Amino acid sequence: MNLNDNRLIIKTLRSGDQKVFSLVYASYYKPLCLFCSSYVSLEEAEEIVQDLMMYVWEKRESLVEDLSLKSFLFTSVRNRALNSITRSHITRQVYEEYQSQQLKSLPALDSCYSTELFNAYMETLHALPKEQQKVYVMSRYKQLTHKEIADTLEVSVQTVNYRIGKALQFFRIRLKDFCLK
Repeated sequence: MNLNDNRLIIKTLRSGDQKVFSLVYASYYKPLCLFCSSYVSLEEAEEIVQDLMMYVWEKRESLVEDLSLKSFLFTSVRNRALNSITRSHITRQVYEEYQSQQLKSLPALDSCYSTELFNAYMETLHALPKEQQKVYVMSRYKQLTHKEIADTLEVSVQTVNYRIGKALQFFRIRLKDFCLK
């Protein structure tokens, strides 16, 4: 099938033809990753492109036949990369502000409270389910990326994200009495 016949490609995708989707995926994956890597790291670019391709497959029935698939893919990848940059920037700012506030408040904490908080933290860490504990320690103490953790444990990045999220939720619940209001 010719990728230049945009109408036919969209029509065939909409009907759920996996062979055409595989052709589109194979044809656009590398160029999209290369384009996206001009905004973010190659590793993140690959993830963005894979997510976009999954989105295209899941939403294939809503594709418009007059749509330029190539333009749509490249525009979507650019927007997703920019969103990722924005999210990272905001997360970094919030984290830095939080750290700054924590450092300002630490001298005000008496040593008894600090020891109690540390003990509660360690208890909570050891009370985590083993999978969550392992992922949390690799992320927070060994400072591995989610991709590195996923590769080490032979699980998906989404699994790593889920386990870290669950661990953080567990910490929030167990350490809520120590939160400054």
